[in-house]
Amino acid sequence: MRLRILSLPAILALTAAVALAQGFGGSDVPAAPPIGSKMPGLKLSTLAGDSTVLSSYTGKNGLLVVFVSVQCPVSNAYNERMEALAQEWQARGFGFVGVNANRTETPEAVVTHAHEHNLTFTILKDNNNVLADALGASFTPETYLFDASGILRYHGRIDDSKDPSGISKRDLHDAFEALAGGKPVAVAETKAFGCTIKRVPRS
Repeated sequence: MRLRILSLPAILALTAAVALAQGFGGSDVPAAPPIGSKMPGLKLSTLAGDSTVLSSYTGKNGLLVVFVSVQCPVSNAYNERMEALAQEWQARGFGFVGVNANRTETPEAVVTHAHEHNLTFTILKDNNNVLADALGASFTPETYLFDASGILRYHGRIDDSKDPSGISKRDLHDAFEALAGGKPVAVAETKAFGCTIKRVPRS
């Protein structure tokens, strides 16, 4: 069998295609902070345009931050699940905040989308994707669970299937349960999946 030798341009094109297919943002996406890191104290915007910080939304047991999108089909497949998680865990002492970091989605579009899909949890706008960069967020949806002291205890996916009928692992739910019970999170990091965050281009 003859081996096919690829030219350098072909190799570079193939590498770029693989990175795009995997949803990696390349060098534009900083590495996520390790488990045990402190919550970033960066300024975000409410959908009304007011300045705010994540820590102000922390409940007595902690805070969940989930990156969301208006247009992403994967994020939209999780709308009902995200709302159900928000209802359950806000009642159990956790804050629950959605963050839209897509430069292509306006605050007005986010408000309309939340209304149409009955999303009642707070959604903030991450202008210039400063929080997404600080957390190394790549996808919608991608989650970060902080304890009551603002320490990162879980980072990754909500569960293991876009299709609710195919779920076999509820990683985020398990992390919530551990924190609520004062226990360590057994699986503190999982691989998030979804649509890549549409970042502001860097010069």
